[in-house]
Amino acid sequence: MELVAHWRLSRQASIDLVFFCGVPVVLAMLSAVLGPYAAIMGGAGAAVYVLSLAIMPWCLTGLVTQLVSRRAGRRLPLWLIAAVGAIASCPLVLLYVYVVNSIAGDIWPALDALRPATFSAGHLKSAALSEGRAIVLWIAFVVIFHETLGWARFAPPTAEPSREDRFQLSGAEWTAEDDALLRSLIGSGKPPRAIALEMKRTVGGIRARTAKLGLRNNRPGDTSAG
Repeated sequence: MELVAHWRLSRQASIDLVFFCGVPVVLAMLSAVLGPYAAIMGGAGAAVYVLSLAIMPWCLTGLVTQLVSRRAGRRLPLWLIAAVGAIASCPLVLLYVYVVNSIAGDIWPALDALRPATFSAGHLKSAALSEGRAIVLWIAFVVIFHETLGWARFAPPTAEPSREDRFQLSGAEWTAEDDALLRSLIGSGKPPRAIALEMKRTVGGIRARTAKLGLRNNRPGDTSAG
């Protein structure tokens, strides 16, 4: 069991690495290759610029989405958790992007020609479109990673019966109705674990009662001594 748990943790950590590093790096490289930045900054400068605009905002959005997921619990579906997290992170992301663009503009003045004047109508429209695309991408990747890889970083916790709920009748007296239900479940071919969950008793209690009733191998009619 410990080995399985360790494998699951390692797998989730690997998916975390791919999601938070691999995805933004790939998106940034596409932007560097397809965009006009290399002509202004050179290949290395363009790579640094687009990576700075991709990795940190992606991780900031992840941090905010994690907080939203913890607060929401099972009340919201995954896609809505991702959407709320992306929207809530916008102020942080926009502030970070503004700082990076200001620094880049001082290093490469020609970069200002690609961007509309700050806080102009064109700038606000461009920022809104850019944030909208980023939010859609974020939601899509979160849902795709969850559905295809079983990634549970932001997924709502699954409802599992508590130990009290599962074994609330443990140690209780067996009634004639309990015995009849036990015979019926054994006759249907259910294993002891499934019967224990349904009757809210321990597996050991089910097996002990099965033997006491003269049943064996979960099938009525097979008797055993004792």
